[in-house]
Amino acid sequence: MVSLMPVGAISAKRGLLCSRENAVRVASRCFDNQMTPVSIIRTGNPFQPFRVSTAPSQGDHVELVMVA
Repeated sequence: MVSLMPVGAISAKRGLLCSRENAVRVASRCFDNQMTPVSIIRTGNPFQPFRVSTAPSQGDHVELVMVA
């Protein structure tokens, strides 16, 4: 069962930090430092809708992959 969050439950700062744009920024920094493929994954969790990974799992919903 999925519980719904009340409107306004996510702060403005969390909204910025959890945005796709921020995930792209973090992934770019990781890619620049490591020069290995980096993925942005959609989680389906409203508190962390995107995450950055260098080793996504088979079942992950990959939105973007950065490769050299």
